[in-house]
Amino acid sequence: MGKVFLAADGSAHSKRALEKAIQLAKASNASIDIVHVISAKESKEAALNSTGKIDLETKRKQMLKPLFDLTEAEGIAYEYIELRGEPDVELVKYANHEPYEYVVVGSRGLNTFQEFVLGSVSHKLAKRALAPVIIVK
Repeated sequence: MGKVFLAADGSAHSKRALEKAIQLAKASNASIDIVHVISAKESKEAALNSTGKIDLETKRKQMLKPLFDLTEAEGIAYEYIELRGEPDVELVKYANHEPYEYVVVGSRGLNTFQEFVLGSVSHKLAKRALAPVIIVK
């Protein structure tokens, strides 16, 4: 049984990406790795707005819960993987650490100039992941 890699941040983009990942997983009898990266910026902002570590983890799981619920409702096996660091670097590194059938990521809707100057997570995954990458609008 193969695996589909889903980069998830709990946004509407990642929910649409999950819907595509579910289609791919069903078609190829695969499971889904739901991968979320906690960046230093996200960690600091969350820490300022929370009452402790347990509160932070609870908020993060609540943010991603709709993704877990949808995956379970569709009868797809999944694993949640939490990484720490810069999202683009960590996602590419993890996507390439084992043979995924597909890498699925939501588009952030950056304009061409921002993408050229800053690079987006989806753009870097598309350029550097070894598996076929599907960017979902």
